[in-house]
Amino acid sequence: MRKISRWIVASMVAGSMIWGGLSAAQAAPQKDNPMEKAVVWALQIAADDSHGYSQGAENATANNPYTGSREGPDYDCSALVYHALEHAGFPIIEAWHQNPDYMKLYQGKQYSGDADTIWPDMQRIGGFTKYSWNEVKDNLKRGDILCRPEAHVAIYIGNGKTVEARGVNNPRGGDWRTGDQGGEIDCYSAYGRGWTEVYRYTGK
Repeated sequence: MRKISRWIVASMVAGSMIWGGLSAAQAAPQKDNPMEKAVVWALQIAADDSHGYSQGAENATANNPYTGSREGPDYDCSALVYHALEHAGFPIIEAWHQNPDYMKLYQGKQYSGDADTIWPDMQRIGGFTKYSWNEVKDNLKRGDILCRPEAHVAIYIGNGKTVEARGVNNPRGGDWRTGDQGGEIDCYSAYGRGWTEVYRYTGK
């Protein structure tokens, strides 16, 4: 466990996680919202620098020499969100495998989907509502999925912050090695990022 930013894990006390920069109410598990499990899992990944950013060695190029796997221990932005949802009990990877793009784009070789397939896959499992960014930007809820489908996706954790796989070229560092070399999976401001859509669990 490491201290990667003032917004990540500050301490663990009596089994309760207290997140730096978040209010006590936000830090406490939100048992009425299954997305809390997704938030907590993603924050744990961000707090452990054995997990960094990668789009997978199979997608490496001369200019982007990715190593390892995007399905763990490293993740790209969408893989982090897919796996967080799986850890929260949402069968979104199974939904992705039923998505025609699973075979059309990747011949069944990419285990989790992309930023532009998350919403179609959420529709398959049900329980989520899509909003435009402008509709809810002033009333975001912990566990919301913030998305610009053609480019990036993140999980909102409260207090204006996200947890996300930002990449190897990010404001805090990073490089192509496996593991986090600085800011690859971390917490960032949710605002001024060009988000266009928000996916919120509203229940089935």
